Amino acid sequence: MSSNNSKKRKPGPEPAPSAKRPRFPQRAHAHHISTKPTAAAYPNGEINLKAFLNSHQNEVKSLENAMRAAKKGLSRRAFQDVPREMRRRTASHNPQRVPKRLRTRARQEATEDNTPVSRGTSGSGVGKGKKKWLRKEGIEQRRKQWEARKKRRKEMGHGGASEAMEGIELREGATAASKEMVRTAKRKFAVLATPETPPSRFRRRQKNKTWLPTHVWHTKRARMTPPTEPLWRFAIPLAPAVKAYRLTHRAATLRGAVAWDMSYMCTISLEGVAASITGLLRGLRFSSESEEDPWQDRGKAKKWKDGSRVWGGWLYEREGNNPRGIASVTIIWSVAEEGRAKRKAFIRVHPCAFLQLWNEVIRIAKVQKPAVTVEDLRFEIGSIEIMGPGAAETLCSILHPSSSPDEGSPRSMWPALADVTDPGVLPPGALLSFPICDPRLRDPPRTSQRAQDAESQTAFMEILANWPIDASQTASALFDRNARLAAARSLPSQKSINRRKSTDGDFGAYPSPRATDPQIPMLVYASKKSKSWTVLLPWKCVMPVWRGIMRYPLSTGGNPRFGGLKERRQVDFERSVPSFPFDFPGCDAGWSWELQERAARQHDWKRRPKGKRIEWSTIDLGKGREGELGDPWACDWERLLEKDGEDADMAGTEDQPPTSPFHQLPSRDARAVLAGRIVPSLSASAPLLFTVRLSMATRGTPTACSRIYRLPTTDPALKTAWLSLLPSSTRNKKTPVRSTPPDQPLPSRNLALSLLQPQTTPSGTPKAGDPDYPLVPGEEDLIGFVTTGNYNLAEGQPTAVANLAMHRVLQGSKLGEGKGIGKEDRLCIVRRPGETTGRLAVWEVV
Repeated sequence: MSSNNSKKRKPGPEPAPSAKRPRFPQRAHAHHISTKPTAAAYPNGEINLKAFLNSHQNEVKSLENAMRAAKKGLSRRAFQDVPREMRRRTASHNPQRVPKRLRTRARQEATEDNTPVSRGTSGSGVGKGKKKWLRKEGIEQRRKQWEARKKRRKEMGHGGASEAMEGIELREGATAASKEMVRTAKRKFAVLATPETPPSRFRRRQKNKTWLPTHVWHTKRARMTPPTEPLWRFAIPLAPAVKAYRLTHRAATLRGAVAWDMSYMCTISLEGVAASITGLLRGLRFSSESEEDPWQDRGKAKKWKDGSRVWGGWLYEREGNNPRGIASVTIIWSVAEEGRAKRKAFIRVHPCAFLQLWNEVIRIAKVQKPAVTVEDLRFEIGSIEIMGPGAAETLCSILHPSSSPDEGSPRSMWPALADVTDPGVLPPGALLSFPICDPRLRDPPRTSQRAQDAESQTAFMEILANWPIDASQTASALFDRNARLAAARSLPSQKSINRRKSTDGDFGAYPSPRATDPQIPMLVYASKKSKSWTVLLPWKCVMPVWRGIMRYPLSTGGNPRFGGLKERRQVDFERSVPSFPFDFPGCDAGWSWELQERAARQHDWKRRPKGKRIEWSTIDLGKGREGELGDPWACDWERLLEKDGEDADMAGTEDQPPTSPFHQLPSRDARAVLAGRIVPSLSASAPLLFTVRLSMATRGTPTACSRIYRLPTTDPALKTAWLSLLPSSTRNKKTPVRSTPPDQPLPSRNLALSLLQPQTTPSGTPKAGDPDYPLVPGEEDLIGFVTTGNYNLAEGQPTAVANLAMHRVLQGSKLGEGKGIGKEDRLCIVRRPGETTGRLAVWEVV
């Protein structure tokens, strides 16, 4: 008995739970597929087809939903639900790097998977090693200063403290009085403006630079200029923190909108008699790129001088037979008021050329009779630029007129412009002016309801055809300093606005307007060249408008995006428009940028290890030519000069800014010279540069500093070898189709066939890298350099913006025979720095 009992198996302990647990059990309900009984589909033993299909349709939908939920919930981590442009490499290891709505889920996933959670090393926390406070020195210094002030107050006692306070009050009163006197007194001489003193907590960070009105907003979302290396004395956002540019490209061209804070653009105010301001602009040789004359008394010129249009063009130096171009500017006239003989005008210029233009304006304003008053409004007027199909829709919703509109006034027609997707349909340089209300009172913004019926479309087309705003435009308060200051001072705090929203009006409704609400003066104009809208506002009113734009829900979905300096330059490049000052080395501002980029590229090259950087002296260009042509880090424009020693003072000094050895030739004059026409204003002795667009005829992607050669002029065999590489068929959509006889296929069919056929080269043509591939020409055939080049998303192929030397281009052409430059003369060879092979390309003036 005992033996039997001993042989019996004793009950063991409870089985241990399985080590492999289901991941994320809180979302296990996604595997429960709801079904519907199908008994109702068989009444009386017969099949009810409709009920049968409905029952199985619900089952299929339930199965699809369960599969979708399971895929999303069980196979995706929290950081994978973040939009692609917001992802970071450390998101899977640090739950703090994901949005707040996903942090709880990310922590739970890390705990269940036993994933170590890394802690950030920024801020005031303790990171790796023994890193503590990032600003410990500043905190310690402020603590010592506070203790020193406390000790002095204790030693002075009660009486001394009162005397000290009295002295402080006297000084503050005297300072306030002096500021008020300076503000109200009429200035005799023009002086450069200084930015307003920032708050004490931000004062140390703005010693050598100025923050834009949206600086704090951008620092959390964009890569800024280094703190010790500001750009044009401003802290400018360079690019968003997102990891893809294609999103900006789509928003600027296909769907959506992209906005930039352009408050770093400088504004110069001119006040005086209209004849004196006109004489000043004539003295600076103001001219546009088009053939239109801005000084005629009809058409666009008259509307521009009446204050209903804006005009962009170049300003030049006053002295000299062949004046040097200063910068591309935009000039806005104020509307003439009855009873006032004086007029005002704004000159908008890039900050890199502001000082040079300021000196020229001051010099010529003094000789006008009567004199012209010049003011520096750099820190009083800010601006926002926005482009894209949804730009007009966004502005029409955010820039809400502050009062009821009158019939035919700009504010009454402003909502109808929400349907504009391309500013090119508007009159050239269209300008609107009216005061707007604080956008924070209409927050959150709502999507504008755009009417799509035939009647509204007809009314919209009538507005574009007649443009009655020309006759109803009123004087803008933005030209008045008192109005600008009043708008900035009357802005309420965000706390008071929140309190007003909670007490005034129904839930979710905008608060009713009041007579004390701020009246923000505003100017908005459209540019046909850049396909953008520009909004001018008082400096302190930029931030409320910017927040409203960024929060606006577009009718196509999403919100407007923001861009940095790199995105703005890239958008111009995709439209084959040269960007100032980057693509204008013939003016002093562009030359300064080129010298700055040279030093940056050389610094980056020196930082690389010797095994990972190009050794420029070992580059073999053939025929005994070794080493890179010219400075490998630069567009070596000095190589294009005919005389030696001209570049002695090009780099400039501390007191004298660098000066370009060339003159920038306008595109209008460049086309005239290349067509064989005579331009009397040009000097034959001055070296000239003109801007062109490069289209690659073969493979290859041009980049900055690429060398541009003309076809060889001293070796006919080499020239024939390069011409043999030209493809037999091209994919250029802009090439016009020639007329064909009736018995031939239609031109459209020929064009379609040419586009569908691959780009072919003659049989036996050598490829890049083959021994018989033609060599690049010598230095005698060098004609220019690429300033901006990359793959063009708008064109679907690599393109570039470059500058060519006019005297080098004319040397190898047949222009002297009384004809314009031929198609063969527009062929060129592009070689990237550090490479030995060249690529065929075609250039055209832009």
